[in-house]
Amino acid sequence: MAGFMGKYLIIDLSCQSYQEFFPGDEFYQKFLGGYGLGGAVIAERQSPGLEPFSPESYLGFCTGLLTGTGAFFSGRYLAVGKSPLTGTWGDANSGGFFSLELKKAGYDAVFFTGKANHPVWVYLNDSRVEFRDASSLWGKDVVATEEAIKKELADKRVKIAAIGVAGEKRSLISGIVTDSGRIAARSGLGAVMGSKNLKALAVKGTRTIPVANPEAIAELNQIFLAEYKKSKPLDRIFARNMKFGGKMANFLARLGIESSPPQPTLIREAFNLYGTSALTVMATITGDSPIKNWRGVGEVDFPISRAEKISGETLSTYCKRRYYCQSCPLGCGAIIKIKQGRFAGEEGHRPEYETLCALGALLLNDDLDTIIEINETCNRAGIDTISLGGVIAFAIECFENQIIDEKMTGGLKLGWGKAKEISVLANMIIEREGIGDLLADGVKRAAEKLGKNSAEFAVHTGGQELPMHDPKLDAGFGIAYQCEPTPGRHTISCFLYGPVMGVDQQFP
Repeated sequence: MAGFMGKYLIIDLSCQSYQEFFPGDEFYQKFLGGYGLGGAVIAERQSPGLEPFSPESYLGFCTGLLTGTGAFFSGRYLAVGKSPLTGTWGDANSGGFFSLELKKAGYDAVFFTGKANHPVWVYLNDSRVEFRDASSLWGKDVVATEEAIKKELADKRVKIAAIGVAGEKRSLISGIVTDSGRIAARSGLGAVMGSKNLKALAVKGTRTIPVANPEAIAELNQIFLAEYKKSKPLDRIFARNMKFGGKMANFLARLGIESSPPQPTLIREAFNLYGTSALTVMATITGDSPIKNWRGVGEVDFPISRAEKISGETLSTYCKRRYYCQSCPLGCGAIIKIKQGRFAGEEGHRPEYETLCALGALLLNDDLDTIIEINETCNRAGIDTISLGGVIAFAIECFENQIIDEKMTGGLKLGWGKAKEISVLANMIIEREGIGDLLADGVKRAAEKLGKNSAEFAVHTGGQELPMHDPKLDAGFGIAYQCEPTPGRHTISCFLYGPVMGVDQQFP
């Protein structure tokens, strides 16, 4: 069946064995790829009552139906498993180039079960599977791990999914990293990977992916590009000054006038220029971004004069070059030159909108260099910046209310906008040092252990910290946060995605 490789692989780390499975066309027609494939396999093989860290649990890496077909926007992969953070279904996805390489290796998905008796990494080269010792990699960050594996294989083109120290220490807010900075961050699946003593999966493939009608895909891509390139002269002007749109929407709201959402052409221009960071200022002004652990108001607690310090426009001065994920014509990523801190002089991935607001507006922190440094630390350690911002905001509010004190923080005087203290606490959480050990498993568990009235300050749904979109602006987010199988997901549903992103448009 075109679009699929027709098989998936299950690797047992306990006995270092593996087996291929060929589910047949009927299976693929029913479940398609990615989400459906991963859910079907795990539902069949894993008991619902099994603990996420049990050796018998499964962790999957799934490609999509369109991966490798040439279709635009089809380069993401999906990590699946039972979430140790929520105790329910867990998944997280990421861009980059890992998904294509996995499919070229001959598999629609790879699943791990069992637990290695020492740290290992697995090399999948087409249909050949090798188990390699990762003892020397355990404790290294993701960037160092990728470099070491590529050196050992003498292959710079191999694609790698790895965990950092957060996953090794089983932080329930840890993720899985590819391309040194694209992270499948949510659901705590990095901790599941760490529980299996699996440091990394390295993939190299040479197979051809079957496509039924490549000409039709190319034609649809061209239709999309023609639409994508449409813009108005004013779009280019406003895209370079997104705060103006936010100010106008705020002004109209004060007059009781409902403003129209920004048009897709404007959003495309803004994303071309600044990626998702283009939305930062507008989001803080309009109430999309939560402020001060969801209690604040943008124009009062984090006004434009502060928000523009962490804006896409300001961040663009750090950018060295664009970053395009596989099969994506937009290129909303960027590689930046880090100016200050422990990574000064090095290159890293530009912080996304969620990171800028989670480590910025949510904490009343307008120190961009600190946000960049923490973002790079998180990418290397493999930890979710959304949840990290949430637990730091929780800790600050607990500190303000004398639930947490200096003795517990090791002398840190936590407070809103204290960039240095925020950075130190972030590292404590990653390393599980001091109070960081309490916070490394998310706000729900931290509140349960702290007691008193700390639960009042723990913002989450189902145990997962909320993304940087307030349902008070768009109630559609609230529905998705509460009802989605993966609690707190912001990428699947809201009322504004249609008019703002143009996803409701039909192409001929």
